[in-house]
Amino acid sequence: MRPLLRRARRQQRRLGYRLRQRSDPVTVGRDDLLAAFRATGLREGDGVYLQSAMSRFGRIEGGPATVVGALEEVVGPEGLIAMPAFPIVGGAQEYLAGEPVFDLLRTPSRMGAISEHFRTTPGTLRSLHPTHSICARGPRAETIVAGHEHADTPFGHGTPFPRLIERGVRALAFGTGVHVFTFFHTFEDVRPGGFPLEVYLDRRYTVRCVNSEGVEHDVRTRVHDPALAAVRIDNHAALERRFQGLLLDGGLLRAERLGRGEILAITAPDLMEELERLLREGVTIYDIELPA
Repeated sequence: MRPLLRRARRQQRRLGYRLRQRSDPVTVGRDDLLAAFRATGLREGDGVYLQSAMSRFGRIEGGPATVVGALEEVVGPEGLIAMPAFPIVGGAQEYLAGEPVFDLLRTPSRMGAISEHFRTTPGTLRSLHPTHSICARGPRAETIVAGHEHADTPFGHGTPFPRLIERGVRALAFGTGVHVFTFFHTFEDVRPGGFPLEVYLDRRYTVRCVNSEGVEHDVRTRVHDPALAAVRIDNHAALERRFQGLLLDGGLLRAERLGRGEILAITAPDLMEELERLLREGVTIYDIELPA
């Protein structure tokens, strides 16, 4: 039922956006994007990890290409741009039950129009992972995406995500809200001493993947436990509001208005430190009591 409910909610949101745009048109231009990105703290030479829902802002002139172009202008040639290029919508277990073949060059990103445009732009590199690949462009992008297929989990050691944290990227939730921050899962996977909840199923899934040279590999990965995911921040609006409030109150999360929507920004290292502090207080992204 969860996939059906997710699809219904997405369709309802899209309809709502279209109706609002008809009754109260809002247009966002390149200059608006440049100003908003800079207001989040992005500067030349920075790294950024963008997760996006473009329709939240109104009509963006030029579409995804304008958003990517504005990011490129702000961070400059020495900056790094990365985005999720996940082929899944919903839970990974549901997706893998269909026995998909992940083709690095051909499998589309399901993370929105901006992500898919970025994936298909010349010079963008993609990591080889059946459920949680990322795309990156800029200095050291090849190092960032390398070896994802050999990691035990999608987000932990040996994946692009700890490397992005080490790079000090700024995580931008472009119209999505904080529930999308992938680095929540990296914290769970790499935290010294472990995480107090077992977030993964025991089973390792073997998935056929095709690399950039057309060579097929069997890639093994773990997936999150759907039962625990059901009480996670991305399925719990009240928990997201509370968590976003905590990050804002701590002064680490910045919120900038753009058109009809909002950009939320936090540096990945700051997010890791705040998640550790909140965990010591018993606060996690799950609506569940931690074990004693």
